[in-house]
Amino acid sequence: MSAHTGSAAPARTTFATDDMEQVREYLGRIYGTRLLIGRVSEGSSRLALSVVDAGSFVITDLTLPGTQKCRNQDIETVRIGVVVSGTVTIDDGDAVNRYGPGDALVATFPSDDLVSHAEELRIRTVSLPLDLLADVAGVALNGEPPRLLSRSPLGPAASRTIANTLALTDELLSGQAARHPLVVGNAARLLAAGILATFPTTLTLREEARADHADATPVVLRLATAYIEEHYAEPGLSLAHIAAAACATPRAVQYAFRRHHDITPMGYVRRVRLAAAHADLLAADPATGATVSAIAARWGFYHLGRFSAYYRRVYGHTPSTTLTT
Repeated sequence: MSAHTGSAAPARTTFATDDMEQVREYLGRIYGTRLLIGRVSEGSSRLALSVVDAGSFVITDLTLPGTQKCRNQDIETVRIGVVVSGTVTIDDGDAVNRYGPGDALVATFPSDDLVSHAEELRIRTVSLPLDLLADVAGVALNGEPPRLLSRSPLGPAASRTIANTLALTDELLSGQAARHPLVVGNAARLLAAGILATFPTTLTLREEARADHADATPVVLRLATAYIEEHYAEPGLSLAHIAAAACATPRAVQYAFRRHHDITPMGYVRRVRLAAAHADLLAADPATGATVSAIAARWGFYHLGRFSAYYRRVYGHTPSTTLTT
């Protein structure tokens, strides 16, 4: 491991290893992540991590080889990621979302309890305190805590916005200007503004909310539902895709589902995928090697315990009971 620091410049650290215990340690130390299952195939790259700690924010570039399943729980910072290569699937208990190269995502938000499944992943992330986002949004953090409305950005242009913001911040921090506290402070606010413009949260739902509520019509719901029913098997299905098909904003689609189904759009996708997993369990023969975990993973449910609890809540018995009867 090597570290490079200046008198007032952000601290830079790099690290690489192929030792799974060190992978576990560093994921916990840097990301607050608990590694559940880690597997690296022969010929895979090593874990590589670079960290720029500017105090008010932290930028990382992580290469996570092989297949890794991790849990994030009770993390108090907001962490945004942009996938460089590979894939990551996140199950936050409300929806299952899969992200690939070029996709932006909310990796963690305060009060999260989520499981992520990474495949040969390289991802760049930035972490910020929630109170900085609130300050930039002009919102006082008192009363009900802010809520994340979608892990996915408001369309492909929004993904590019946060990727470009990260690139600009990197450039600012790589020169002599990074020693000036004004540069670091304004870079932090720039990142916060980029995050607020990219991802829907209750921090930014003010004036625009009235128009989105008005657009949350049964027609929007019908178009969105039809699109989901046709495309639910696609791993990359996102809120932005559903909203485009419904000719509405992502927020309007969210309001429509909340108003008429009391569920989020991606929660509805999760429900449809659960029904597909149920059908596969009914049709499968365990004598041929079919397993609950394989069928669950086929439909994006990588945390078997969470899948089993959700399945039992909906169908009244465990998935293994369905498979074996």
